[in-house]
Amino acid sequence: MSDKAAITRSLQTLQTELAYLADSGVLSPPQLSSITAQLPQPGGVPSNYVDTHHGMNPGQIAQQAQDPANAAHPKNAKHHEWASKFAGRLGNAAVFGAGATMGRDLVNSIV
Repeated sequence: MSDKAAITRSLQTLQTELAYLADSGVLSPPQLSSITAQLPQPGGVPSNYVDTHHGMNPGQIAQQAQDPANAAHPKNAKHHEWASKFAGRLGNAAVFGAGATMGRDLVNSIV
């Protein structure tokens, strides 16, 4: 079980530090409000933040991934197809990253 007093203290510290960054001009007001909207409420109560990119909150996304009807769920009939595509994309990203690194090293050795 978590210590609600410690959680509240940590959240207050975060809010104080964020306010300092905003006052220093490091964070813009929209950035500050976006970050603070995502923080849990004092006592560890989850926030009601909704990700505008996905149109749902992170809890809903996690819950959907646990749904057997979702392709990401291991018991779904299309999971193998989904996992293969994901692995392929991950492999392509690794090859691209390795190629970019080798290209950078080649250019740096010439310069």
